[in-house]
Amino acid sequence: MKYNNIKTVLRNNIRSKVKNLWTWDKKEKSFTCIYNNYNDDLPIYTPQQLIEEIEKEIKQPSSSL
Repeated sequence: MKYNNIKTVLRNNIRSKVKNLWTWDKKEKSFTCIYNNYNDDLPIYTPQQLIEEIEKEIKQPSSSL
């Protein structure tokens, strides 16, 4: 998975100074804006944090999957 679309959305959020939070379900490979849906089982990221996590995943995919 290349994550290009979500990274574009996150960068646009940052540039536009959108105040939102995100969850990332690594097993299901899904991202959710907290305004759309919230699940207490998933960590919450700011757009900048999520980009950093995605970059880590690209460099070293999680071995727990």
